[in-house]
Amino acid sequence: HRDVHQEVQETLTSLGPGLAYSRLLRLKTGSEDEYPQPSLLLECDLCESWVALDAFTYSFKIREGVLWHDVSPINGRELTAEDVAFSLNRLRTPGWPNAALLQNIDAITAEGRYTVNIALNPGFPDADFLVSLADGHAKVVSQGLVELREDLKTSAVIGTGPWRWVNNDREDIFTFERNPTYFEEGLPFADELSIRV
Repeated sequence: HRDVHQEVQETLTSLGPGLAYSRLLRLKTGSEDEYPQPSLLLECDLCESWVALDAFTYSFKIREGVLWHDVSPINGRELTAEDVAFSLNRLRTPGWPNAALLQNIDAITAEGRYTVNIALNPGFPDADFLVSLADGHAKVVSQGLVELREDLKTSAVIGTGPWRWVNNDREDIFTFERNPTYFEEGLPFADELSIRV
């Protein structure tokens, strides 16, 4: 299926439908000289910045003007903090295979249109929770699409990432096209990407 929150398989998140989505944070990339790999250095993906409000609370400023792919029924609307909070809370659904990534978080809330606050559980400090937010399974999905379809297992793949999913109804080839409204100007470099399974 295509639901990145309900599958542990890395292929889904890194070579399949997961390429259409963004995350709150991501691992830094660049030249090997600049960022020797493997690296756990973090940078914003959907956020502009983050700050620790206290020892257990972090606040993330969401980029303004990030658009969902212009595909029905989401139709290119702007991403909000509510989308991010919904997605991360959905990932934490008890019993789901990736819930443990964010298990030491007490609350994830949207504060206005462009701020997400994350409160850690003081009884279970987690120094790696920022790395968990950059995990390939921590994709931000459309709340509206989930509510319409109940899950994302067979629904359209609509994200904010650099690639738009092209549904070709084949199970052996994943096809993507360049997202013309991607928030990082000039990316991706190619117009189309096909992955043969």
